[in-house]
Amino acid sequence: MFEILRKTLKTGTVTTQYPDRPETAPEGFRGKPELFPDKCTYCGECVKACPPGVIWLNEDNDGKTLTLSYCGCIFCGRCEEVCPGDAIRLTQEYELASKTKNDLITIIRRKI
Repeated sequence: MFEILRKTLKTGTVTTQYPDRPETAPEGFRGKPELFPDKCTYCGECVKACPPGVIWLNEDNDGKTLTLSYCGCIFCGRCEEVCPGDAIRLTQEYELASKTKNDLITIIRRKI
């Protein structure tokens, strides 16, 4: 046991000082999807391509609504790949902690 303690003290600190100095995500990291309402055509291609089904497209008398829930998102990037208008982009953001599920929902709307 003392041998392990000695080796640990000799090695020193090897972790980062999170959250004071957050770690940057590596190149190619697939983080939080971001919606751009001005580019969205509300075609529904992202809804069809989403494996966990966390993107919904609703249409009513007032217009169309696109909803994205990060609660079940697996950050696969399929929505970004199929979007014809580049309205969805995966960011480098990985800190998605929240107090409620409603904080993990993004809604964009186009009025008729």
